[in-house]
Amino acid sequence: MHEIINTFIEEKQLENLSNLTINSYRGDLKKFNDFCSQNNLTLINGLNEYSKFLESTTEYLSTTKSRKLVTIKLFHKYLIRNNLIAYRELPSVKIRKEKRLPKTIPLKELRKLVEIVEIIPQSPSKIRDQTRNRAMMHLLISLGLRICEIRNLNVTDYNPKDGQITIFGKNKKERVLFLIDANDRTIIKNYLKIRDQYNPKSTENAFFLNKYGQRFSIYGIENIFFKYRDKAKINNTSTPHHLRHSFATELLNNGASIRDIQELLGHSSITTTEIYVEVSSRRKKKVLSKFGVKKFK
Repeated sequence: MHEIINTFIEEKQLENLSNLTINSYRGDLKKFNDFCSQNNLTLINGLNEYSKFLESTTEYLSTTKSRKLVTIKLFHKYLIRNNLIAYRELPSVKIRKEKRLPKTIPLKELRKLVEIVEIIPQSPSKIRDQTRNRAMMHLLISLGLRICEIRNLNVTDYNPKDGQITIFGKNKKERVLFLIDANDRTIIKNYLKIRDQYNPKSTENAFFLNKYGQRFSIYGIENIFFKYRDKAKINNTSTPHHLRHSFATELLNNGASIRDIQELLGHSSITTTEIYVEVSSRRKKKVLSKFGVKKFK
């Protein structure tokens, strides 16, 4: 089998593939060869059994299993094309993806972030930008908005009388939220007072404006978050979306129902929201294991 694998690798090298890809093929087929040797399998039986093994094993992550399966399928086609085995379909295999728990920003770090946002700079232009950035950050934190929702927000979507905000989420799905906190509403009010300092055109309806008086890009909003994140010296892998995860997890920890959280986040499916139940449960288990009554014996 070593010779066949080497010939396959030589053929792939002629396709001008990267060294990383070639090495992946070589490593995957070495594992396949080892599997066949350990289980005393012929080539064709080995292809079948190894495919089934990849489906059921917990030895690898789903991404690794999927890559190995692709290699096996390419090798299988090579064998048939070169008449090294008789045509026979590989078993139907499905690689299930692991659940990825949403990453959150701990409350301690959130407080640091808010403290940095509240610092007032000296120069007038920086005060103007800080007033805008402060409003933007408070909306992200207080309402768990996606950054695309912040970007798409229009002046006409906000009602300052009762703090009502109309949000247009994915697929332009509409939901209504409210700024309940009086401080948040004051921060938004202060920003709207200085919005004209960005000299927007009369046709520009964007709520948040960049230095050119135009609607922000997604990257522009991300960069504002990253600037304050780095100044606050919190986890440097944190993203604006982690604020959304933190918002949802804290709601759940404080007793909100999963249905209410679904509505507030604008999720189409309840299964998307249910992932936060697992995050909350894991946190509770950690707290109980660390601070439970038995720990004081």
